[in-house]
Amino acid sequence: MAELGLILLTVLIGLIAIALHAGRFVDFFRPSVLQIQLFGIHITLLGIVSAAAFDEGRGYGFAIGLIGLLTAALTPFSEPGTSRSDDK
Repeated sequence: MAELGLILLTVLIGLIAIALHAGRFVDFFRPSVLQIQLFGIHITLLGIVSAAAFDEGRGYGFAIGLIGLLTAALTPFSEPGTSRSDDK
């Protein structure tokens, strides 16, 4: 029963991450860079906790953590349209 819950959790997180990136791509909403990176870090931590908590769910925890890591890592590190003050 725990494995079914982990499968549903992994699919749900994957769909949310896809919706986040699709929404950003079509300019449906514009979260800040920090918000996206924190979202990715939270998903990564959820994957670590689920991998540690469920003995048979290490693969699902790894998949959840990988989704979070990719979400945080594929985000640019600066806000678009901003520049440093010494760049002229």
